[in-house]
Order: sequence, then structure tokens, then C-alpha cells
Amino acid sequence: MSDYGSRVRTRLTPPPGGLGAKNSWKWYIESTPNSRNWKQHQAVSQDITGYPYLTAEWCQDETHPGPPFTKGGPFQKIKLSHTMPFGAQAVGKYITNGAGYVVTPFGNGRQMYEGGFLPPGDFPFYWEQNNLPGVLKENSILMPDMGHLDQAAWDKTKPRIEQGGLFVALAELKDIPKMFETTAKGFIKSWEFSHNLFKPNLYGKAKQVKKSLIMSPKRAADHFLNHNFGWVPFVKDLADFLSNLRDLQQKIERVSKENGQWIRRRSILENVELDEPVPGWSGTGIHNVWPLNTSPANDTWVGTPTWEYRHKIQKVSTSVGTFRYYIPEFDVNSPEWGGLGLVRRALAIHGARINPYHIYQAVPWSWLVDWLTPVGHDLQVLQDSMSDDLVCRYLYTTTHYAESIEFKQFVPFNIDSGGYRTLNWSRTLETKRRKEASSPYGFGLSWDNLSPKQMAILAALGVTRV
Repeated sequence: MSDYGSRVRTRLTPPPGGLGAKNSWKWYIESTPNSRNWKQHQAVSQDITGYPYLTAEWCQDETHPGPPFTKGGPFQKIKLSHTMPFGAQAVGKYITNGAGYVVTPFGNGRQMYEGGFLPPGDFPFYWEQNNLPGVLKENSILMPDMGHLDQAAWDKTKPRIEQGGLFVALAELKDIPKMFETTAKGFIKSWEFSHNLFKPNLYGKAKQVKKSLIMSPKRAADHFLNHNFGWVPFVKDLADFLSNLRDLQQKIERVSKENGQWIRRRSILENVELDEPVPGWSGTGIHNVWPLNTSPANDTWVGTPTWEYRHKIQKVSTSVGTFRYYIPEFDVNSPEWGGLGLVRRALAIHGARINPYHIYQAVPWSWLVDWLTPVGHDLQVLQDSMSDDLVCRYLYTTTHYAESIEFKQFVPFNIDSGGYRTLNWSRTLETKRRKEASSPYGFGLSWDNLSPKQMAILAALGVTRV
């Protein structure tokens, strides 16, 4: 019986010294104020509570024969870190501003604290850290969703034969006069507003100014659509067309060189960073940092301490795959290379081939359908496979997600205590997830749903279902 297959692993790292970890500290007193003649009058060793674990990890993956390891599979990992760094921070000596807190036979001068500081226990939770069995498991609520990356992984990672959208641009030429008309109306309204704004007797023209300033919802929608779905695609198509005219031969050579070859490609699908304060979790003074929130340690600074909690997120999603396509007119050894082959190659590079996907793109309001459904993407995948024999040997998407709640306590300690200092603690959540394509045609089409022609293409390429 094989030992290869799916497996689940967990790991729990206890705090250093176990649950009974200690924080040791001492208090000293001067014989007289400012004499710096110190004598210890108190020493305490205190349990560090609130640490059920230091780190907790759960991982689900697959094992494969190797080395060398030539196959992969699904992968999920969750890692939780409790309040870090562990234990007392900023260990040192801190001297009070005043004296007389304690009177001993030795003296009644200032006091000196020798030790560190412990973090607050009231971190705002964005995830549950104390219910480990409930979150360290398959289908955990902590695991990021990756379904929205399926289409982007195929579209952004696959080799690009078409370097433009000439077919759709030509089909939409009829819309250019309407685009100019909408834009011209916008310029006219802007001129009317500025003209009325600087007219003499502005008070008497208030209604005109208000009428010019306020744009009706319909006009605002018209300008938004005209810009984002009119001028932006038009300018892009024009730039692509000019680029293709200039570099047509180089692009044909590149496509011909890769034609019929397995090509490894990688793309970045998401790269998100967030760093913002947690609403309602900031203020002045000391926020539950022991022993700064007790006397006499609260007399070791000058000025006003401040504190805040910050929420940080880093999310990076990538895709990697090996693709192959074959187009006869790009094969120098094919009979279709000559004759009309040059025309077909130019049409392919310019994106002017007549096919169902291009016809769909030229249909009015197809962009709105694509916002709501994957119809356009599904047509494109079908077109890729049927016209260009485009398949992937493997395609994976990976998401690395890191989230933290960071606490900062700023303390303007007096000069004798070392001056300004910022104390930092954080709790973190880290997840990694890898997802495998459903078939050589991407994430949306499984092996069971492949057509006979698609199966024949895969068989010819030697791609089989594992």
C-alpha cells in the first residue's frame, strides 16, 4: 500500500518555560532624594499569564514520490502567533521623578524599578485565538477564499497570442461620434459653470451656478460609462494597433518560437497592503501596560504618553503554470505558413480573427454581462482550446495572507530612565493556500466535462489525468 497522498499535520509551541513562565522585577530606594545611593527593598517573581500557546500551526498537503519532486497538489496552512515578543519588554532601570513613595529605615528618596513591561491583555480580536480546534481545521473561516482568482489565473498567466483588439475596435467605430458628443457636452457644462462663477453680480446668478455645479445622476452615469467603457478601451486599442504595426515581425517571431512548446509562466494576481488604526482603540495615557499603569512606576515619565492599536494586512496572490499552444500558420514547417499564412498571422497578432469570442465582445452591453457572469471568460477559454489548442500541463494559484494586530505604547520617560521609548507587541495570523486547476483547460472545466475533441488534443500532447 502506498504511503503517498493527503496528510494533515499540527504543531503547538508552548511559551518558553511552559505555562509557568515568570517575570522577575525589583524595586530600589535612595537613602535621600537624588543621592543615587540605592538599596533594594522589594523583589518579586510573577507568573506570565494569558499565554495558552506561543504559536499554533495546522497544515494540510499531499506527499508525492521523490526526490526529484515533479508533482504538486493542494496545500493549506494556518499559523497563529500569540502576543509577541514574549515576556517582559524593554528591561532596564526606570527612576521616579519624585520621592517619598516608601519610607524605610534606609531612606525615603526616589525609587528605581528594575525590570520590563508586560503587554495589555485586551487585544481587539479579528480572529479567535483561544478556540484552536474550531479554527485549525479544513474549511476554516480563517482560510482566505480564492474562488475569485480562477478567471484571472487563466487570463493573466496564459501565453498571449493576440496583442490587440482590432476586431472589436472596428466593430465599435460607429460609437465614436456618440463618444465625442457626450464628451463635448461635458466640456460645455464645465465652461458654463466657470463662466457663471466669475460673472459680476454673482449673487443674482446663484441659481445658474448651482444648476451648472450639480450634475444629474443620468449625466454622471453617461460620463462614467463614456470614459471607462468608451475612451479608455478606444485609446488602448489604438495604442496596441500602433505597437503591433511597429513590432509586428518581432511578435510573430516570438509566437512562432513558442508555438508547440511547453512554456512556463507566472503572474501576480493580487498585491494588497493595509496599515490603519483600529477605530476606537487609541488614546492618551498608559493602556494596561504593567507596571506602568500602577504607582510608583507611573511617575517615571514626563509629558503625555499615547497608545494605539493598528490593523495590518499583507496579501499576495500569484499563479504559475506551464502552457502549450499550436497554431499551424505560426509553424514554419507547416503548409499553412506560406500563402495566406502571413495575413492570418497578422490578423492573429492584431486580434482581428473572426471567432465567437470577438463577436460576443462586439455585442452591445456585453461588458455588463461580464461584470455579473463569467460568460465572456468561458467563451474565451473555449476559443483558446478550439482555435489555438491552448492547454496547460499544470496551473496553480497561491495566496499568502498575513494579518496582525499591533499595539504601540509611546512613553516619554524622564532622562534618568532613558528618555523616549515606544513599546510594541502584536498578534498575528498567517495563512498560505495553493489551489490546482480542475483540468488542463483551467479552473472552470473539470475532466469529466471535457469534449471528445478536447480529450483528443490532450491525448496527442501526452497529457493524462492522474
